Amino acid sequence: MQPPKAVLWVVLSLVPCIAAPAVLPAADSPPTDPPPIDPAPRAVLSETLQQWTFDRDAEGWVAESQCDVSSGEGLLKIRATGNDPFLHRPVDLPGGRVALILRVRGQAGGGGSVYWTTDRAPGRGEDKRADFSLLHDGQWHETTARLKAPGRLTDLRIDPGTEPGTVEIDWIRLLHEEPHPLTIERVEQRGAHARFHIRNHRTAPLTFSAAGQEYSIDGETTLEIDRPLDTTRPLEAVSLGLRSEGLPPVDRTVFLYHARAQTDWIVRPSTEPGADDRGADDRGDGVSLLVARDGSVARILRGGTPVALLAPLVHCDGKLPVMKLVDDGPTLRFQGQGVSLCVSVAGKEIGVSIDSEQPCEGPVVRALGRLQQGLLAGLEYLGQGERSSSTLDIETDEHVRFAPDTLKVTMPLMAFVTDRAAVAMAYDDMQLQPVYATPNFFDCTDDHRMALRGTQIAATICVDRVDLEETILWAVKRTGLPPLPKPPRSPQAQRDFCLAGLNGPLRTTDGWGHCAQEQWQRQPFVDMASTIWRLTGKAPELPRLVPGGAHVRNDTIYFVTGRARQWLDHRAAEVRGILRQQQPDGSFRYDGQYRRGHFENTASGVCARPAALLLEYAWATGDREALEAGVRTLEYMKRFRTPRGAQVWEVPLHTPDQLASAYLVWAYVRGYELTGSDQYLKLARKWALSGVPFTYLWQRYPIMLYSTPPVYGATFWRHSWFGLPVQWVGGVYAYALTMLAPYDDSLDWNHLAWGILLSGEQQQYPDGSHVGLLPDSFNLRHQRRQPADINPCGLMSLRLVLEGQLDCLSVAADGNHRVAAPFPVTLGEGKARIEGIAGVEYQVIVDGSRIIDVKSHGRDTVPLP
Repeated sequence: MQPPKAVLWVVLSLVPCIAAPAVLPAADSPPTDPPPIDPAPRAVLSETLQQWTFDRDAEGWVAESQCDVSSGEGLLKIRATGNDPFLHRPVDLPGGRVALILRVRGQAGGGGSVYWTTDRAPGRGEDKRADFSLLHDGQWHETTARLKAPGRLTDLRIDPGTEPGTVEIDWIRLLHEEPHPLTIERVEQRGAHARFHIRNHRTAPLTFSAAGQEYSIDGETTLEIDRPLDTTRPLEAVSLGLRSEGLPPVDRTVFLYHARAQTDWIVRPSTEPGADDRGADDRGDGVSLLVARDGSVARILRGGTPVALLAPLVHCDGKLPVMKLVDDGPTLRFQGQGVSLCVSVAGKEIGVSIDSEQPCEGPVVRALGRLQQGLLAGLEYLGQGERSSSTLDIETDEHVRFAPDTLKVTMPLMAFVTDRAAVAMAYDDMQLQPVYATPNFFDCTDDHRMALRGTQIAATICVDRVDLEETILWAVKRTGLPPLPKPPRSPQAQRDFCLAGLNGPLRTTDGWGHCAQEQWQRQPFVDMASTIWRLTGKAPELPRLVPGGAHVRNDTIYFVTGRARQWLDHRAAEVRGILRQQQPDGSFRYDGQYRRGHFENTASGVCARPAALLLEYAWATGDREALEAGVRTLEYMKRFRTPRGAQVWEVPLHTPDQLASAYLVWAYVRGYELTGSDQYLKLARKWALSGVPFTYLWQRYPIMLYSTPPVYGATFWRHSWFGLPVQWVGGVYAYALTMLAPYDDSLDWNHLAWGILLSGEQQQYPDGSHVGLLPDSFNLRHQRRQPADINPCGLMSLRLVLEGQLDCLSVAADGNHRVAAPFPVTLGEGKARIEGIAGVEYQVIVDGSRIIDVKSHGRDTVPLP
């Protein structure tokens, strides 16, 4: 996830304006309706295409790269000699949906992959790749890779890890897979009936039975079956089962809430005078919980208005357990056969605990009203009227994420904000399966559904009238930020480590590459030279300077090599270019290829990047035009509610993005510092909170805590970033948090930034030719570093500021003057006082135009006019 060479530094690049703004809908307006999602697990029919058992020989599998292949003892034996071993075999087999299953044991390292070619697509490529897990513990494991290969398969390649070592395969099976041809696509309530829509995905007709009747359905058509409803109870489980000879059963259950049904409601907290006829307090903003005495359903009211349902409180495989109320004290206790349930209310929080002998789901929280925002931490960050599991950000099968791999969940939080209330659910056990759907395609209703699955479930539900970001704060404060990861090395060793990275294959006589790989041109980058000067006190001898190079700007080298005028001229020209692209309303626009699917040609990240640039220049120089332009963009950005659109060199404009959070914090903090507007500080805090759920706040693997998956989507809608940390993005966000920390204590922002930094330092290559470099991404499950391999300057800038040291420029202003210097500077009594280093010659810029040369005596004083 690397930007093109023109956008290598944090707020140093600008999304090009390709077209003038059109007449657009309000920010975060809803998209058009997509096809419905079927949440029922779809059975898979499989047929063996080929099996290799290696009883006689290698059966056609041969080494192709960095490995030796042999057979013996009924095993295929692979000795990997490098970091990219692979073997292959020509085949001639039917394609389509194919599963490749291996029984394998390994003592090497890294995960595995399968590449394939077909008669329709004869060349290998990342678009024809599927990964599988490999545990290198010397034990036998079965593992599966699933392929989508239209046409006929012509070649299979297996990559058995990413490190030298030995891997043995007992057998390989290739299966053709077909999803069940019958599905219940959706259910809708039609008066006193529930209508089930059945689809036959095959081209040939099928017969099946349902509800005691026989049906025939033509190929690729839909059939409707109505089931009567019992509307005398508030909650009804309505089920339909399909049975067809030779096929697995298909079952679907929906839970329908009948608002007019009468029942005996238990009210918590206790009712007071002024309660309505159902026993709920209708005064103020208090939260009331009405629980059906049979333990099936509950209603949540805020200020007397229904805002959510718990419908059902618990179910097991679509069946409502028969529950008996055993304690009607402050905590309601229900007991059923094999399941118990407890419900309590405290202020704005509702606690629900479930203990079940078999897997169950609950509480099923269904928020009511029109969706304004939504969050499933790590996977969904929704705007007004948006749908979960959409294809706006990813078009592969991973777009269906209503019950995601729990490793992809960054923190235990789900939330919906509607026009009625914010309803959030937090939990502690990260083994629980979160379930998230809006609109509620489980029950085919227009509410917004979230639930947990497991056997022992404990959840806390918060009901309030706040923005989504406040629910993030609530969830974090429940347990506090996790302790920091263990530093991989001492502070001095970390400095030496980064220097080793800067002086390794990253560097040639021409300068440094942004990444170590050869395609990254070596140039005399300012950020690398500045970092080296900060760490060593010695400036690299460079006949010229090229701006940028790292993800966090560091312009120090201009000021300690007599080039402050060059810095001033370059930045002024940069600002002029930004001003030419700014629209009269303060916005910036994007109409490139990654706009597809988004409802407008702008986004918070598109605007925040240039806003931060403008305000950085105004901060350093006092330039009035840059300040006024930056403020126009700050005012325009008040319309946004979702952080997105900051990486449109490869990621869709629509995609939620932590880098957008970073730029927004950066811009609004600078806006606050320059104008004193408390509103800008409040917005900086809001956007800082928006970046938190892009950060892992729990740990399953040694390197995981505080790592940062960058976006909730995919590169070019195909390459998923869910659960795949890209720590340089988190590093930029953490750097912005250090700017906010002196002004806001909502969270310990520096603690969060330290966590992100230490995770990044854990991810750096610990040895080898790329020692000290930061991998572009880090595979959590396999604990594998993945290129491109990035310079460590951004990490070092973050470490310096967290240690209380200066990494770039210090700026001081007193209403009369503004001074920018490469050392800490303060103003007073008509003088600039600078904490320099004795013997160092440097320059300062006064009021954005006057350059003063200084030879340091340690503590330097510069008279101001």
